[in-house]
Amino acid sequence: MFKDIKIEANKVFWTSEDKTIALELKDVFSVSERKDTQLIEIETGKNFRQNKVYFFDSDGELVLYYDLESGTVEWSFQEYMEKKRIVVKNMKQVGFFPQEKRIFIISSCGSQELSGYDTDGKYLFRAKNPSGFEMLYFSRLRDHIVVVCDGGKNQEDKYGRFRYHFFMDINTGKLTKGGLAY
Repeated sequence: MFKDIKIEANKVFWTSEDKTIALELKDVFSVSERKDTQLIEIETGKNFRQNKVYFFDSDGELVLYYDLESGTVEWSFQEYMEKKRIVVKNMKQVGFFPQEKRIFIISSCGSQELSGYDTDGKYLFRAKNPSGFEMLYFSRLRDHIVVVCDGGKNQEDKYGRFRYHFFMDINTGKLTKGGLAY
């Protein structure tokens, strides 16, 4: 879908349907195509530390963005919807899954929490950290949304591996331990 994705200085370029899209964002360090959602994900921040993340459609229209410093997530997922906004203190990571119409947020205020929202902005759930693990980021494993968690030395197997997938119920936030994450 997207061709010739590249970064030059603080500009991001790609070609879609024979149109070249050019965006200028400060401190861009990573651009990737999310084939599952047909979106371009752009990460920005100083010294390659993620601060703001943007999701654009093929025409260069902003679909969703989040700012880890301010704890702000903003989106307008579909044309008929007005812009939505959530503010979460101590936000660490955001997972955007438009097919499921879900936005998940890992935050930390003493202990970690996982919050779920639908793309209408409706709050769905809040779940605690799995005991003995630290939530790191969201991923997709086959047809499931997972939270990758670090168990540290207490969860280490005989080969020194301690990072696991936790399958998430997208309606309740219940996490079920799966296999090793690499």
